[in-house]
Amino acid sequence: MKAIVTTILIFLFSSGLVFGQHQSEKNYIYWSDDYELVWTDFEEIPKRYSEHAAFSVVGYESSFNMNAQQYEAEIKTYFSKNESWSKSWIASLLLHEQGHFDLAEVNARRFRKRVKDAMEAGTISVSVFEEMSDEAMADLEEAQKEYDEATNYSMDYRSQLQWSEKIAEQLKELEAFANTRIVISRTGN
Repeated sequence: MKAIVTTILIFLFSSGLVFGQHQSEKNYIYWSDDYELVWTDFEEIPKRYSEHAAFSVVGYESSFNMNAQQYEAEIKTYFSKNESWSKSWIASLLLHEQGHFDLAEVNARRFRKRVKDAMEAGTISVSVFEEMSDEAMADLEEAQKEYDEATNYSMDYRSQLQWSEKIAEQLKELEAFANTRIVISRTGN
């Protein structure tokens, strides 16, 4: 059995992205359509000298396995509580941070779609999965930067509301890929 497991973390904050190490699962909130972040989820002590009002660590974990019978992948979006912090408990800022988490899920759904399509076509392999993962990371980084710039890091409330609606629409459009686990039979390939 060939297997690959990758963990991708994106540290999202008001002005950019930083990459980091995998944390314990107990510190994660996995993305769910029935859960929205609350300020008490931001457990890290705020960085006093940081110019940022909040720091959200979001990302996704992905794994891929294949054997003679089937392909299997799992892609889960998470928020890291013990690495995320906020200096301000303003509702509009929380909405913005939720947007980062939701954008990570949008990206994960697009990644799941690409993986499923490749599985069904029989063109998936460990190296193809790794390439898709790298592409998904680049896409997510670009989307997060665009989001921060368009909303002026939550300061442009009208734009923030528009982006919140846009992200909700994208989640709905990609609802068929909400399941974190993909299993496709290899029979007939």
